[in-house]
Parts: sequence; C-alpha cells; structure tokens
Amino acid sequence: MSINKNHQDDGKDSDEWTSSEKDLSQQPPQSANKNSKKDLPPLPVVHSDLDEYGLDPYEFRLYAHVVRRTGGKLTGECFAKLKKTAEICHMSVRKAQYALKTLLDAGLLLKEQRRGRTDVYKLTPKSNWKPKEELKQIRQKAKESKVEDSEEE
Repeated sequence: MSINKNHQDDGKDSDEWTSSEKDLSQQPPQSANKNSKKDLPPLPVVHSDLDEYGLDPYEFRLYAHVVRRTGGKLTGECFAKLKKTAEICHMSVRKAQYALKTLLDAGLLLKEQRRGRTDVYKLTPKSNWKPKEELKQIRQKAKESKVEDSEEE
C-alpha cells in the first residue's frame, strides 16, 4: 500500500490515497497475525436445544467441560478425576457430583465405570435426553439420593 505525502502550503501533512488503494476499514489490523499462537479459534455456538434445556449453571458448566474434553464427539471420552474437573469448573466436588448425577439421569451423558480407575463420561445424542419438563424432578431426585464417593476423587 502506498501513501503519497504532499506538503501543503499551510505546513501540515496530509495523506492522499491513490485510486487503487483499498479501504482500510475492510482490512484486519496489521498487528493481527493469523498464525499467532495467541489467536483463539472462533467461539463455539451453543445450540438452542441445549441453551433452552434448563440446566443450572453448574450442570451447564460441567456439560461444557465434558464437551471440550470429548472434542464434542459422541465417540469422545472424558476421564479426568472428579476433583480436577471440579477445580477446572470452579465448583466444589460435591456440586460436581450432583451436576454429573443430574446430567447422567437426564440422559445428556453416559458413564462407564472402570474399577480402580476414573470413570469415563461420553456425550449422548439429543434423542437420549429426557424431556426438559422432567429436569426439575431429575435434579431433585439427584440431590435427595446419596451421591456415591467414587474412585475418581
């Protein structure tokens, strides 16, 4: 891009663009490097089915974490320790246990127990989700039941 600097009689500089120049407002800033390691991928879009399902903030956060750990694929696996998962999600282990139980009972996640190792969580297709009208009852049942102290802690 070339800029012609012409000195005017008043002593001030002015920038004149040649007719072949492009509008700068349509170009990314020069400091933005597309190959920079600091650049993040585009933000994901939360589907309305999930957004309007009625998860509480703990359940939603935990579900988002499992989605990230599985790569958003039904074949993906999340097998981090519950204590570490709770820490990453900024909640207590007990809150994480209740949220997981609700997500499992509502059919959003599947759990594979592995003796002596962390449990594996997988995403389920929406067809497995229980109706959102049942979520309040599922959540209440999860809180009334004794949450297992699993081998994940």
